[in-house]
Amino acid sequence: MSVLVANILRPFSGRRSVAEERLKKMGSIFERYGANAKTTNFVAGRYTECIGLVRMYPDFKTASAALLKAADDPEGQEIRALRETDPAGEMVVSRDVHRTIFGEGKWTSNPVSMIRHYSISRADVSKTMPILEGVQKIMDKEEVNVRAFMPVLSMEMSRIGVSYQFKSLDHLGEVMDGAAADSEMQSLIEKANTFSSLQTASVMVAF
Repeated sequence: MSVLVANILRPFSGRRSVAEERLKKMGSIFERYGANAKTTNFVAGRYTECIGLVRMYPDFKTASAALLKAADDPEGQEIRALRETDPAGEMVVSRDVHRTIFGEGKWTSNPVSMIRHYSISRADVSKTMPILEGVQKIMDKEEVNVRAFMPVLSMEMSRIGVSYQFKSLDHLGEVMDGAAADSEMQSLIEKANTFSSLQTASVMVAF
């Protein structure tokens, strides 16, 4: 298991580069205190044209400690002060917390992620495991990493997210074309549709 914490910002017109620079600085600050941080551009689907800061921690203890330490960090305090005095965007998701239920992230080798969120009862989460295992078996052939996660602190608790991590946008396109024609993959999707419903999807690229 790992812990995922996400912030998503919609930059103001003409302020994107400033917002990106600040987000990268915050990522570096969190990395000082135990996070594996990634900054992303959303290029399609939900949150298109937004930027994100995702942090991964080995456990909740490390995540909580990092939050406290980053709050006391002088550079972090300076960046947060600028958000009030010289804002570069609007925070649309602030510190959503998830835990992984399947797989782990491979951001270095697979920096492009397609994230699909499904509405699901928590009583049915266990049913996703054999489906995810089947999906990963198919995706292994394409060098795609699969990870699933569910919310711990969020406004949307009755859902899970599935992240498909690709080597590039070209790689994503090639795999999507193949998956659409793959009968085994479509059979797994049909099984998932009996107890869950796809709600949103997006594509983000690390920068």
